[in-house]
Amino acid sequence: MPIDHFHNISRYEPHTNVTFQQHYWVDISNYVPGGPVIIHAIGEYSTKSPTLLVLSPFFGVKKIPLWRLQHRPRSSIYYRKLRFHSTEQALADLAYFAQRATFRGLEDRDLTAPRTPWIILGGSYGGVISAFARIQYPDLFWGGLSSSGVTTGILDNWQFFDIIRRHALPECVEAQQQITNLMDNVYESGNETALFQLKAAFNVSQSSTYPDLVFLLTSPFSAWNQVWHRKPFPFTGPGSYCDLLTSQTSHYPTTETLRTTAHLLLSYANRTATANATALYYPLLNFFSYMRESSTYCAGRSVHDCLSLGRPSPYGWLTCTESGGFATGYIPGSEGHPHVLPMASRMLSPAYFLDRCHRAYNITYGPQLDRLNKYGGPNLSYPRLAISTGQLDYYRALGPLAEFLENGDPNPRLVQNINDNGDNNNGSSSSITTPQIIIEGGFHEWDFPGLFQNETAVEMPLAVQRAKTVEVDAVMAWLREWNATHTNTHAM
Repeated sequence: MPIDHFHNISRYEPHTNVTFQQHYWVDISNYVPGGPVIIHAIGEYSTKSPTLLVLSPFFGVKKIPLWRLQHRPRSSIYYRKLRFHSTEQALADLAYFAQRATFRGLEDRDLTAPRTPWIILGGSYGGVISAFARIQYPDLFWGGLSSSGVTTGILDNWQFFDIIRRHALPECVEAQQQITNLMDNVYESGNETALFQLKAAFNVSQSSTYPDLVFLLTSPFSAWNQVWHRKPFPFTGPGSYCDLLTSQTSHYPTTETLRTTAHLLLSYANRTATANATALYYPLLNFFSYMRESSTYCAGRSVHDCLSLGRPSPYGWLTCTESGGFATGYIPGSEGHPHVLPMASRMLSPAYFLDRCHRAYNITYGPQLDRLNKYGGPNLSYPRLAISTGQLDYYRALGPLAEFLENGDPNPRLVQNINDNGDNNNGSSSSITTPQIIIEGGFHEWDFPGLFQNETAVEMPLAVQRAKTVEVDAVMAWLREWNATHTNTHAM
């Protein structure tokens, strides 16, 4: 595979004719002549994902070859030449592959695009690739499915944590808001003794900057991303993060020093939202203990070092140069933000993340958001492109089915869908050829996993079943359209 597909674009100068070894996986066990090609565009997902293995029976009696293409590899060449690591180069990889692919056992058949209908699918970053490939190369990819695709370039993604604020248990949300506000107040007070005590409470090095510390403290929010085929859900319930924040007892063995610190820091709580600040004592104490136990890799170390915040990575490069999507806090009532306290520290600003980008990659610019938004941004739509997201997906704001635009206004796209299709209060579209699906109660990529035949103890949520049915109906409609318009090529 060529490293550089675009010798006419100055962004990639100096250009190169070097190639790399493109890895892919193929399953032709269900193939019969005349079938389409289903290709899985991998992003950050493991090659052991069960997605492709469950697709064939999911599509019913139609037999299909299942192909999975690796994303540009994380080899040393990309650390040295990250300028070639871009979304448009990855799309060109797919186009190059689709026009040239041959496979052992099927050498006698021309399964290349556009002679054979190729249906591309992917989730999360793979959802970006599948959506953009359908738009950028419509003659090669007959249809596409984008599950929770982060297709919109946004600098200030304050909605990432805010969806937790709006949908989690109210008492858990209030405790988190109060703890976050307390810590920010400590930092902004300029009281070096209090800030020293705060860092000591989390057992991190005093050399840690406060913004790095509060970035570490957002790690428990990852438990919000629940997956329906793995239970119990870790964010709520006995022993969960929210259980700790709403408790009025200590869940961990604690030292006298830690208990004293919690008492001393309560004076920095926002008493306008919590009438009795002492009620925050046990939630704060449990928070200290939880973070000390769950982040032992940072014990006594600088947060910057233990999290490798300055280490370059291929995905970090794309974030810093193309997509943004920085998960931020906000100042209540500031332009485009809610008037209530945020879940994450207001010190987690776009400027903080941009500074990290500049230092990690030795660049002076921020994400060039048009590299994503030229494909439609919040208005992304294309014939024979299915778009889906979970109602509670914390990446939802980075896709076309976001509840709100970046400035906080309601997404007019969803309002229009409600008016056109009054049968769904989440704004899902009923179009069979270009569906857009919001999975009620769903999280990130809930329509992507499937069940193996021996997984009889796990029940697929009804909302997921419905989403999959809509997607299958869409693919079948696309293939009927192919048959009607391609009389001299492979038909299904």
